[in-house]
Amino acid sequence: MKNKRNAAHTLCTLALLTAVMVLLTMTVSIKTPYFKLTLGSLPVVLAALLFGPLEGALVAVLGEFIAQILGYGLMPTTFIWIWPPAIRALIVGSAAMWMRRRGRRLEERPAVCYMVCVVGAVFTTVGNTVGMWLDSLFNRTSFAAAAFWVPSRFVSGIATAIVVATVCMPLAIALRRSGVLKCAE
Repeated sequence: MKNKRNAAHTLCTLALLTAVMVLLTMTVSIKTPYFKLTLGSLPVVLAALLFGPLEGALVAVLGEFIAQILGYGLMPTTFIWIWPPAIRALIVGSAAMWMRRRGRRLEERPAVCYMVCVVGAVFTTVGNTVGMWLDSLFNRTSFAAAAFWVPSRFVSGIATAIVVATVCMPLAIALRRSGVLKCAE
């Protein structure tokens, strides 16, 4: 009975984090055709820290899918765009699991957490850049204009990762201490 309750609690928590991701992506963001600055990765990183890489990736993929549907509709290229945010979750969640196995929590080691979040942001930006290239091939458009903005995308991704890590570390610690997320232990 306890495992079913923990599974239901985890599922509900991940659903709430997915909803928060969609909300942050759709409202608290600056978007241009080649540049996007958003805090939508905050719930993804939080899910990865608290639950692990697969749960974080689930929040990322579902949240991005819903945001894509709400923002652009269901397009032939939607499938391309839902996967890059999962890269961040897989990197952060894997590092969090690795640290947990060694008796430490990633959010309790700020320097390591910042580094892991920045690495996750860099790889996510690479994934999004590949997505832009695939999208340009599919739609038979030029990738050159998008390629011009790649350096600024890396800068904004790294800056966002620092902000997200700064918010997620104390939030993860507080959520664990409160006992609200006993299912994440």
